[in-house]
Parts: sequence; structure tokens; C-alpha cells
Amino acid sequence: MIKKIATLSAAMMLFAGTGSAFAYNAQLKPYSDVKKDWASESIYKLSVTGVVSGMGNGTFQGNGVLTREAFIKMLMAANPQQIESKTNTSMKLTDMQNATHWSYDYVKKAYDQGLIQFMIKDNQFKPKREITREEVAVLTGNLLLQKKTDAERKAWEDSGWKNEQSIRKLADASKINPSYLPELYYSSSLGIMVGDKTGAFRPHASLTRKEAASIIERVINERIKEQPLSGIGYYAIESFKQANQMSHLKDIKFGWSELSYTADGMATLDMKSGEYAVPNGWEAAIQIADQNKVHKELSIFAHNGKGQLSKFLMDAPAQQAFIQSVQSEFANNPYGFTGISVDFEGIKKESEQAAFVSFLRELKQSLNGLTLSVAVPPTNWYKGYDLKSIGAIADQVILMAYDYTHMESKLPSAPLPLVNETIQSALKVIPKKKLVLGISKQANQWITRTDGTVVSEQPSIKLVEERAAKPGSKVEFVTPYFLSKITFKDDRGSHEIWYEDAQSIEHKIWLAKFYDLQGVSLWHMGNYTAADYEIIKQHTTQP
Repeated sequence: MIKKIATLSAAMMLFAGTGSAFAYNAQLKPYSDVKKDWASESIYKLSVTGVVSGMGNGTFQGNGVLTREAFIKMLMAANPQQIESKTNTSMKLTDMQNATHWSYDYVKKAYDQGLIQFMIKDNQFKPKREITREEVAVLTGNLLLQKKTDAERKAWEDSGWKNEQSIRKLADASKINPSYLPELYYSSSLGIMVGDKTGAFRPHASLTRKEAASIIERVINERIKEQPLSGIGYYAIESFKQANQMSHLKDIKFGWSELSYTADGMATLDMKSGEYAVPNGWEAAIQIADQNKVHKELSIFAHNGKGQLSKFLMDAPAQQAFIQSVQSEFANNPYGFTGISVDFEGIKKESEQAAFVSFLRELKQSLNGLTLSVAVPPTNWYKGYDLKSIGAIADQVILMAYDYTHMESKLPSAPLPLVNETIQSALKVIPKKKLVLGISKQANQWITRTDGTVVSEQPSIKLVEERAAKPGSKVEFVTPYFLSKITFKDDRGSHEIWYEDAQSIEHKIWLAKFYDLQGVSLWHMGNYTAADYEIIKQHTTQP
């Protein structure tokens, strides 16, 4: 979680070795035909998660109409938990017999949930027929009604929808299939499917791809709005100014220690020297944490500069000495720590996986019931992290889904498509309720000098916020990165800064909720602004 320049530089070099800044599977480039309008953010947001996709030629074709099977795929993909579970029931539809057909699993899941039965006639679903607006309203209304209790559903079906009908007063209500009214008006009541500017619902009109993207995002937002999500803070490096924000958080990692590995067979837990030593006046921070009843872990940092961490992982006596040092510190433990958070960074070789896992297992066994969390980077470059084994050992895994920075292509630290790709990869082997999405409040700056040369910097958040407020600065929120960008010129040249602000943080929180993760972590608390914390407060479960 604690990132140093050496880490960033190594990541940049490794990334450059791939030959392209766009070597990932994620949709990092904009669609050539998607302009900034009412649907563009929904299109890109759903493209990030794979709920929608382009047409394979760099276009999205948002005005194209949608078939029944295409919409069902989107609706089911919008809830990953629905697709996870498999059923053994048969689907006796004469036009959906091919189990290898691309839409079969999605249609089957919708069928098993009782969503599409109203569209079936003579045992046919007619998957390639254009879906109508009233069919979409029934599908979405039915899906969301299923989250209600039996009594709530019955009350809506008996009379609730009639109240909505009287309020909505759709101009063409008489054209709606009468049997569709309860579900259609439930969708309408939630703002999922409403009439147009003229007050018409247009029940028999086809649905465009861009309309579908907007509708599906609303369905997702309705699904996740009450979903619990923990806020986890890293308290380190001048964080005291934000210490009172612990009231919004459930878990604090105190970055007050490092691995000290000085010689063969010799290693200790160092809490007294270096950048991450226990600060003077630590008692005040601990008091605030205790007042807010947050879970407290000691974060232990180590970086593999000059291969020291790799050497440590091959040195069994040093590991034993380190674990004994940890036990000795915790025997005293005036801070009241109830766990340890391991942040060992820069392990590159796959051959080092077993050694790191073995160390974590030994450490966990020595903790006598204390919790263990482990921070892990994206494994695109750092192959030394066996995510499956780490997930089995740790009580919590912090996914550091950032530092994708690439000098030549000006790829910033944490574009949302790459964050999503990292989450999807981790979820294949780590239970979602153990997984925390790490968010790093940072900025990446590129300066094109007057002679044409380009240099990069990593400015402080304080300076970035000040720059954004100055005259001459253009600030825009850019998709598909879902990051804010500042551009300006001065005597040094032309500047481009990508940075995390409240808006980009909110989209990352949305992604964590989409996948029903345990929480989001904030590196580091001192960097986050009042606006950021307001967003975090809105979307996380309070202690």
C-alpha cells in the first residue's frame, strides 16, 4: 500500500517491456462513435465491467436496436452473483436448445428466475426478435420486485402500482399490455423506465443500445444502493490532520513499522526509525481510533529494492527472528493493535510465491488469534504473489489496483478499466468478502517542454488541487479512464495531470459495490480531501 518512486519506476519499465500501453484486455481507448452525451458515461461504465461491449471495430453503435437475447445478457451480467450460481433445471424452449450458444447461460438464468416466462409463446422465446420498451420495463420491474418480501410484492401487485399509474399519467398508457402493468409501473416508480419528454412511454418501440446501457446502470444502482461496504484507512505520513475521519471508517492500518533485514539470519520489526516509525504524539491518533471503535492493525512495510526482500524470503532464520520480534512488540502493545497488515512489495518472480506464502503461514500461526491482512499488487508484472494461497491464509486481502503508470503512453496510475480487470482476476481465487479494493489518492503529471522532450512527475495532491483552482487550468473528467485531468501551459511547457478526485473515487467505490467486495481502502488518509471523505461517508457502512 505504501508506494515509493522505485516501485513506480520498476512498474513503468516492466510495462514498457510489453511493447504497448494498451496490451491489456480492458477497454482503454474511447469508442470512436461515442460522443459525450446523456448515455456516454453509462456506456463506458458498463464497458468497464463487461456488461456491454463494443462491436469489435472500435465502435459501440449506440443507436443500433437490441434483441431480446442481447438485453437479457446485459441484465444478467449486471449482477455477477446471478451468473455465479448454476442450476440443473431444464429449459424446454424449442428455439434455445443449443447450450453452446453465446446467450444460452444468460437466458437460462433469466428463465430459472422466472423473468422471461411472459415473453414465451408456444415454447419459443424468439431470442433474435427486437425487444420492446414494455418488455424491458417488465423484466427490470420483475427483477427488482424479487428483492422485496412476499407481502411487499403482493401489496404492490394488488394496489401499489395503481398509485404509480395515477401519478405517472403516461400519455399512451392505453397501448400498454394490461398484464404488464404491475411490473412496468414498479420499474417506473424507481426511475428505471419512465416516459419521454412528451409523457409517452412508447411501449412497442424498440430499445437502442445506448438506451439499454442507461437503463442497466440504473438497475445496478438500485441493486447496490444499500449494499454494505467497509471503509478502511491507512494512517501514515502526515495523516493526523484527517484523524477525525476515522468516524467514517471501520478499520485502520497504522503505517508505523518496517521490516529491518540487516544481515543473514537477522531481521526485526522496526517501529523506531525510517519514514514509517511511530510518530511523536501517537497517543492522540490511537485515542481517536478507540473512540470510534475501529479495528486497528499495525501495517508492516517492506520493499524489494536491491532484492533484499527476495533474500529475506529465502532466509528461514531471519524470518524466525522477525516473527519473534513481532511477538515481542505485541507482548507489550500499548497501541492496542488487534492485528497485523503485511505490505511486502516488489516480489517479481513466480518462483518466489511459495516462500512468501510459507512466511505468511508461519506469521499467521504465531499471531495467536490476531487478524492478518495482506496487501497485494496487480499480478500483471509482480508474479511473486500466489493470490489463491494468500486469500486462504489472510483474513483480508487489500488489492492495490493502481500504479499502472506508463511514461511513453501517458497512462495514469489507476484507470477504471484496469482496476476492474485486476478485481476480476483476483475474484477468481479470493472470496469477495475477503477482498478490499485499494484506492491510492495520487496524481501523475507529464510535461512537454518547449524542445519537445517529455518528462513525468508525481506531484503532491495539495499542489494539484491548488493548480486546478488557478486561472488557465482546464479541468475535465475523462472516460473511459474515469479520472480527472488538468491541462495548462506555463514557462516550463504544456502540462497534463491525471489525478484521483471525489468523482473518480466514487466510481471506484461503485465498482467495489458492483462486485460486492468487503470494502475499499484509502492510501493514505492524509491525502484525502473533505470532498473525498464526504463521498466515502455516503457510500460506506458507518461504524
